[in-house]
Amino acid sequence: MADAAIVIRWDRVVPGREQEALSLFGQSLEYYGTLQSEGAIENFEPVLLDPTGSDLNGIILLRGSADQLNAVRREDRFIDITMRAAHTCEGFGVINAHLEGGLQARMAKWAQIINK
Repeated sequence: MADAAIVIRWDRVVPGREQEALSLFGQSLEYYGTLQSEGAIENFEPVLLDPTGSDLNGIILLRGSADQLNAVRREDRFIDITMRAAHTCEGFGVINAHLEGGLQARMAKWAQIINK
């Protein structure tokens, strides 16, 4: 079971780069599907958000173990996709996240800190 995740987030597409962003989105989903089928990640979930006036319009959540996701972050294709996405989307970011056992371990550590 996945104990870690990568949250890939973006705001809006840079004007004039809409076609490039749309193509890159499709390529990204294909790549993440390949990672899943090869067992490099547990699964992934793209999420598009309705307009809210905030700086967040969508995320893709990649789930796996911390070791799996650390390896993915070092892959040339992942680096290429993220660099291209940063060029085509405002507010783009790649964030480590903690799930299940990883979340429990983080919360336990936080509880130790605040109880000192």
